[in-house]
Amino acid sequence: MKVWFVFTLFLCTACTNSDYLTLVVQSQEDKTVYNEVTHLKAGDTFTIKWIHSVEKTPWRETYQLTDEGELLLIETVFQSFGAGVPHQKGTMTVEDGEVVVRDINEQLSVFRWIHSQNVHFELEMNNTIVFDAEDLPHHERMEIFIEKR
Repeated sequence: MKVWFVFTLFLCTACTNSDYLTLVVQSQEDKTVYNEVTHLKAGDTFTIKWIHSVEKTPWRETYQLTDEGELLLIETVFQSFGAGVPHQKGTMTVEDGEVVVRDINEQLSVFRWIHSQNVHFELEMNNTIVFDAEDLPHHERMEIFIEKR
C-alpha cells in the first residue's frame, strides 16, 4: 500500500510539473492579454503575416519555439527586396516569385510591434488563425512572448 501511494504521488507530480509553453499576445502598455495558445512544446512553429505598408505586398515570418521559451526566426518570405530587408543572414532563394530566406536563426525573447488593422496582420499556428487584424486594437503597441507553465 505504501509503495502504491509513493508511485501515485510520483506520477501526479510528474504530470503537473511538465512544463508546457504558452504563447501570449498582449498589450505592451496595460498588459491586457488578447490571446493565449497553451500546451505548446519546443519545436512548434507559428507564422506572422502582414501586408508591407510601403510595398503593399505580403510578408511572412515563421518562428520556432525553443526549449528556453525563446522565439527563433527560421524563415522569412516576401515579394519585394528593398531597403531595410535583411540580406546578410540565412540562405536566400526565389521560389514561385517570392524571396525565401531560411536558416536565419535569429533568437528573440519577445516579438514587439505597433498593431495596425490596415496591414491585415495575423498569426497562424498549425494552419489555424490565432488572431487576425481586427482581433487586436488599432495602433496599440503589442507583443508576443512565450511563458513556461
